Amino acid sequence: MRKLLSLVTVGIAVFAAPQAVADPGPPANTVLLPTGDEVVLRTAPDGRELTEVRPAAAKGVAATLVHLRLGGRAFEVPATALPYLGRGLNLADFDIHTRPTTADAKAAKEFGKALAKQYAEDRARGSFGGQGLFAGKAPQRAEVKSPMRTVSLDAQGPDGKPANEGVAFLYNVDNAGLLDFDEQVNYFDGGTAKFSAPDGHYSALGLFISTDADDNVTGVRFVSQPEFAVTADTTVRVDAPRATSKVDWVTPRPSLPADNGFYFRRAARVGTGQVVDVSAGPAPIWVAPSARPVRVGELQTYPHSRLISAPAPGVPYEYQLQKAAIGVIPQQRYVVKASDLATVNASYYSEFGLTGIRQRAGMYPFQKEGGGGGSHPITLPRKQTEYVSTGTDLGWFGGLAKYSVTGSGGFQAWYGGQYESWHYYRAGQTLTEDWNKFPLHPAGAFSLVDDSSNFTIAPVTRDGDLLRVELTPFSDNQPGHTGMGFYGEPRDGIGGSYRLTQDGTTIVEENAARGVDLRFDQNLDPKPSTLKLTLDAYRYGPNYALSTDTRTEWTWPSKHVEGATLPGSLVCTSPKGQPPSRACAAEPLLTLGYAVGGLGVDGRVPNGPQSLDLTVGHLQSASASPITGATVQFSLDDGATWQDAATTARGEGKFTAAFAASFPGFNGGHVSLKVTAADAAGGAIEETVTRAYKVLS
Repeated sequence: MRKLLSLVTVGIAVFAAPQAVADPGPPANTVLLPTGDEVVLRTAPDGRELTEVRPAAAKGVAATLVHLRLGGRAFEVPATALPYLGRGLNLADFDIHTRPTTADAKAAKEFGKALAKQYAEDRARGSFGGQGLFAGKAPQRAEVKSPMRTVSLDAQGPDGKPANEGVAFLYNVDNAGLLDFDEQVNYFDGGTAKFSAPDGHYSALGLFISTDADDNVTGVRFVSQPEFAVTADTTVRVDAPRATSKVDWVTPRPSLPADNGFYFRRAARVGTGQVVDVSAGPAPIWVAPSARPVRVGELQTYPHSRLISAPAPGVPYEYQLQKAAIGVIPQQRYVVKASDLATVNASYYSEFGLTGIRQRAGMYPFQKEGGGGGSHPITLPRKQTEYVSTGTDLGWFGGLAKYSVTGSGGFQAWYGGQYESWHYYRAGQTLTEDWNKFPLHPAGAFSLVDDSSNFTIAPVTRDGDLLRVELTPFSDNQPGHTGMGFYGEPRDGIGGSYRLTQDGTTIVEENAARGVDLRFDQNLDPKPSTLKLTLDAYRYGPNYALSTDTRTEWTWPSKHVEGATLPGSLVCTSPKGQPPSRACAAEPLLTLGYAVGGLGVDGRVPNGPQSLDLTVGHLQSASASPITGATVQFSLDDGATWQDAATTARGEGKFTAAFAASFPGFNGGHVSLKVTAADAAGGAIEETVTRAYKVLS
């Protein structure tokens, strides 16, 4: 699927008492392309833009989108639209920042289908534009805004004949602002694409996408002239047959291509960079190497690929690989060493058999214009081994949707999953990642890096006498994960409430489900006091049978904060367009981590003896007092009655609880959990999770 993927940030309707969720429609940051494809936008705390593209077409060339950054603007253009830019379609219509969020998705998708049909007919004829959808529409060129030279990009197509399809890009590497976005792109016609440009140093790129008779992508070719001077009318060749280096990964274990892509960035001395990024699914990509380093501006490229194991008995595996090059474009054959990768033993939990969506995004520091990573369907529940590229300059983030649904208006929404924080993998590292592992319960963001390479908003902080809270229900137990919270389908019952007291007096009591997570600011009395925050959350629906209700009460001492600064990548707030603030302190709320012994990826445990490993701690960077104790109770009747579990302290906030749970009959039953814990400073937590997991005979 399409490269540039972000973690989805959405707003939802306000929920009242238990009821079906009101249809939130498309997420507030989802924009619709004229062809029905969707783009979800998110701004990372460090200000970089993260984008996720959801193609309207399930397969074929229409499902291949090209990500462009031209003239400081961002575009997502389906491959079927590229030949018609200037021949009936305007590039500006694919600007992801000017597209409406309330357009008719169904009508747009119908146009996307009609465009794909037109593309197939025109490609078979060998000429694009002027017929069908674009009958009577004369070709248009970008308006020349200053005295220019004529720069001709001449090219042969993949068949060796003068190119009549493909896209040409021109970029001034002295000053990116000398050419507007629509002056940087043109189409090939009769083997040439002409531009008007002032004297200076330039980069040229030809992009060619090949398809078969069924309009499936059969290959993508990148051909660049990374640097040349224009002092008079100039002709530069970017012939497709020059792309002789195929993106090829030689992996330690046999693997098959699943998602293949290539990222090209050229940055000028002054101004914003030009980015062309294509994902081709399993289709091959060929690149024209360049050996001479650029002398003006910057050049960065990298292939990005996901490769999978062939169907076979045993644990499946996949590779998530990318390798950056600076200054030159290298040969694209990469021999991958196992010692250079991180090995992730991944488990994806679900009480139902569903098709989820997995997203893993890798980004480099040079991607100043933003970026993201790939998404693909994943069968749930499952275990698999994942081998991931590493590097001190390669950061990763991602997420899991338990399932997705196309709702009213034709927009696709993702539900029931988890997001993960920015992090790095180390070469040779072996680690475990558990996604949606039960029991699910409220949690806050957790930074997985100790520097300011990316920012994480601390979940509960105090600045002076202002308390800020940002906690997400239905999160799992993996550090760095937070759930999709209160976001749900219209058919689901999702909601909650919260109450905050200071020295026993209620100062705020409200509906908690006014957004994805519980998020509020509250001014406090400046005197030292004891605060108690109670959060109730529930989630019912056809795809939710476990961890359906939670009630969490945090109690902690709090006082006026002055002169505090959060460490590492933690920040108090991150207002859009402004530097993040660190001038606050994390409040010492207790945290819980659960690990149910013998839990399968389907959320089930056999009848009989049960064990629970419990980890008690504090919010990240908060003042941590010693944990003084914890208790565990369990219920086999959804909380009607409770029994004590034998709980043993193992030191450093770790406890083990043991009890027996057996249910007659084939369908078994559910175990609910109630946990209390306390620290030496007077902090405490009490949490109840209804139907935490299932027990079967």
